[in-house]
Amino acid sequence: MFAIALSTFKEIYRKRIFHIIGILTILYLVLLTVIFSYMGKNSPQNNSMINVIVDLSSTISIVGFYFSSMLIAFLTVMLSIGIVSSELESGTILTILTKPIKRCEYILGKYLGTAILIILYSAILYIAVIIISTVSKISIVETFGVAALVKGFLFFILQPLTILALALYGSTKFKTLNNGILIIAIYILGTIGGVIEQAGAFTNNASLSTIGIISSLISPFEVIYRKMISTIFTSLGSFNFVMGFGMPGNSTTPSAWMMVYVSVYLVFFIFMSIKVFDKKDIG
Repeated sequence: MFAIALSTFKEIYRKRIFHIIGILTILYLVLLTVIFSYMGKNSPQNNSMINVIVDLSSTISIVGFYFSSMLIAFLTVMLSIGIVSSELESGTILTILTKPIKRCEYILGKYLGTAILIILYSAILYIAVIIISTVSKISIVETFGVAALVKGFLFFILQPLTILALALYGSTKFKTLNNGILIIAIYILGTIGGVIEQAGAFTNNASLSTIGIISSLISPFEVIYRKMISTIFTSLGSFNFVMGFGMPGNSTTPSAWMMVYVSVYLVFFIFMSIKVFDKKDIG
């Protein structure tokens, strides 16, 4: 399993799409630095405006984390949609499975290798956002505290790991292109569902909230992001948001049970990936 994981890690690292996304990440961080610097220079510096400074730090950090999570989700989808299917289509898998490797070890190794790379990438991006904010005199660390940011990071990486589990399952069942379309559609469903759920909470519309909740059960990725934001903002008290952006009114913070569901969701699709691949006729 670990040999497969290491091989997968190296294989993904050599992919052109990974390097392209790396370049996009650098451009994104440069743009974020410009925005943070501008906001930092134009923020009030007197103690009487401390609440404004906190609000500014909160808004900027949310924007940074929101687009960072989208970037990581995009990276995860692009790297994982063909994680198994591409080797099935090319016939490479026949060579791999002739070795004394169990099929379950192959699947777990594929997941582990990709997960390690995604976690490393996520950690670098997460820390970069914090460093940029600090250098720009909009210190996220001072506003929220180290403990809240560490807890938030756990949910920050949970989102791509959950996407990876779903994409892995799709890759054992569908062709690469079909799987890509499916995963992107499910991700968009979750994003739209999150907006609908928050709109329902904002307008006290039970029907909208129910639709949003059902969408979140199918695609819980946006829920994980909301949990991350709510965890980080715990130190500031309550914070209402729609899709992570501050908005007055009611708001729904994902419960602990929802996070249990997400964990089951992740494990379930890894398990199903093993089951489907174990029964697959490779030839």
